[in-house]
Amino acid sequence: MKLIKFRTQNYKSIKDSDYCWLASDLTTLAGKNESGKSAILESLRDFGTNIETIPDGALPLDDSGEPIIELCFEIEKTDLDEVSKEASISLSKELRDLIIKDGLTISKHKDGSYDFAIQINELLNNQIQEANQQCFKKVKQLIEKIKKIEQLSGVADPQIDESVENSQQTINQFVAQVNPLIATIPDEVKKQQATENVATLVAETNGLQKESPVNKFLEEIKQYIPDFIFFSDFKDILPFEIPLAEAKQNKTIQDFAKVANLDLDKVIQATDTQRRRNILSKHSAAISGDFMGYWGQNKLDLIAEPDGDKLRLGVKETGKTILFKPEQRSKGFQWFLSFFLRLNAEKDNINIILIDEPGLYLHAKAQKDVLKVLEEVSKEAQVIFSTHSPYLIDSERLDRIRLILKDEVGTKIENKIHKGADKETLTPIITAIGLDLSQEFSIAGKKNVVLEGISDYYYFQALKDFLPKATKGIDANLIPCCGASKIPQIISLLIGWDLEFVSALDNDTEGKKIAKELKEKLQVDEAKIILISEQDNFSIEDLFTHDDFNSFVIDEPKNDDKGISNSKFLKDQKIDKVLLAKKFLDQVKKDKSKVKLSQTTTDNFKAIFERIGTCFNHAD
Repeated sequence: MKLIKFRTQNYKSIKDSDYCWLASDLTTLAGKNESGKSAILESLRDFGTNIETIPDGALPLDDSGEPIIELCFEIEKTDLDEVSKEASISLSKELRDLIIKDGLTISKHKDGSYDFAIQINELLNNQIQEANQQCFKKVKQLIEKIKKIEQLSGVADPQIDESVENSQQTINQFVAQVNPLIATIPDEVKKQQATENVATLVAETNGLQKESPVNKFLEEIKQYIPDFIFFSDFKDILPFEIPLAEAKQNKTIQDFAKVANLDLDKVIQATDTQRRRNILSKHSAAISGDFMGYWGQNKLDLIAEPDGDKLRLGVKETGKTILFKPEQRSKGFQWFLSFFLRLNAEKDNINIILIDEPGLYLHAKAQKDVLKVLEEVSKEAQVIFSTHSPYLIDSERLDRIRLILKDEVGTKIENKIHKGADKETLTPIITAIGLDLSQEFSIAGKKNVVLEGISDYYYFQALKDFLPKATKGIDANLIPCCGASKIPQIISLLIGWDLEFVSALDNDTEGKKIAKELKEKLQVDEAKIILISEQDNFSIEDLFTHDDFNSFVIDEPKNDDKGISNSKFLKDQKIDKVLLAKKFLDQVKKDKSKVKLSQTTTDNFKAIFERIGTCFNHAD
């Protein structure tokens, strides 16, 4: 089963997390320290069937209730068929369609018990009730037939009600009274009919279902719940030497052997030292190749070799002969090696891997290597990890990010990253965008368009892709500044380097102020200063019509008041402009055919591009 979404209630700092929908591969829980990221991961760990009861340490400090951990899984039709078969339950079409369409929701409680969502329970119980009702109907018909025979008519009717156990008891009493009387029936045909009807009555009565199908179905489905592998730290490092007899009991050695496809029994049983050496050399070379594909720092070889009845594991710098103990390398290397081995050993497709703050000991480049490992592992297992590092956030995959927020009520999960987060929470995401953005443009271009901020950059990039004909002749760098106030500094450099430029400014108080400064202090030609609109207080978001902005830029909340401009709405709702603009660019890049902007919006942007083109053409 594959996890679709989850929700945690009454767990440590979490009153009600709301639903967290998982990304298609990696899911990143981003939030500042003490926001509750670890508690979210721990709650998922405690959902596992290997955890008998949710520990007391998970109880909320205010004693407001007991933990409930709710997960919704996607289940394959073949698996559903198998569960139904093993539980001896025939699932109704309505129930099957519901599970296939919406997923199978299971909750775990403090005492370790599991249950299904109410709707699933009701549909399962309805099945048994309907089956029993049909059975009761046949039972009553059979009793009527039996009592039509004169010799059996005096037997009192059994009391049949909704209680299966009581009904079975009274029916069995009825049968016990009828059986001796059948022998007194003189007509052999009627006697045979009575005998057959009683036998059928007994069979129907035994067919009444007392046990709830919910429990039977639940016990079978629990076998399909994935294992939750939780990593909060990677303290175990490869030992330098260990007796071969103890190797199989060492978890890190087990991880090494599994990843290297090494049969430890074969090594232990080999009595010839050369044979042991050859086996170990072959498999250590294999793991060195895999490992170095991700460890993008100094080149190292992992060495496994025998020393009598001991197994020695060390590290050599490529091309050198000195063998180092793993513990003699940097803490970052030790962590990364343990991380690599453990994850690759545990990436079975029935696992969900949970990692709390990976890469704390690593520098920026090595953290990017961690992300590569996570992406590779996520091809075989679902991975959820928490971080506040920009180097573990791929700015091209902001769809992976779920924000962890904490207010006076408790920890919440926000699936839309442009909503409701404070500056500190968004800092690593914005930083990641800035780090990638710095590699996308060059300030030393022959022609440059200087923009107020990163959101302007993303909207301009998106509309350049969306309107290729309108921007065909404009070959210029887009340079985003950190606010309009920084524009004069950038333009001073461009003037000093004798590079062509145009500045595009919002038509608001700050934009007009900067336009005046450029003209008066830097003597910039007025033709090189473009206000994005002739309307006062217009920002770049206002180039979209109200309907286009609601349909293609913002998810929710929608701006229901056409009298409120798009830019003011974002400000009032405290929605991050950069993340919203980046999401729009990603949408255009992914499939611009689905972005059907109105003629008014496209004309607004075409007008800007035409003015930029005219300015550069005039300069030529």
